[in-house]
Amino acid sequence: AMRQAGILAAAGIYALDHHVERLAEDQANAHAFAEAIAKTPQASIDLASVQSNIVYFDVPGRDAAAISQKLSEQGVVIGAMGAETLRAVMHLDVSADEVMSAAQTVAQVLAQDP
Repeated sequence: AMRQAGILAAAGIYALDHHVERLAEDQANAHAFAEAIAKTPQASIDLASVQSNIVYFDVPGRDAAAISQKLSEQGVVIGAMGAETLRAVMHLDVSADEVMSAAQTVAQVLAQDP
């Protein structure tokens, strides 16, 4: 019962026509972010699970929603996907420098008292 599905289809066609080559850049950014997060003692991540532009990582014993909120206040949008799981998505509007800056901010927030 989706109305005006053609608008969504048009966006998908545009992306396929203009941005497929960019996916490799997003995936490289995701791997760089994941590797930086893996060095953060308060985070847990399976690097082998990073197969696309999406990075899931756990914050054992911490409230993911509260961390997401703290990150948002510092300009880093990472969603809480469960009680202790966060999700970061790399995309066209996120540069490699911004990815590394975001990873540093995550590390700083996680280093703070819970």
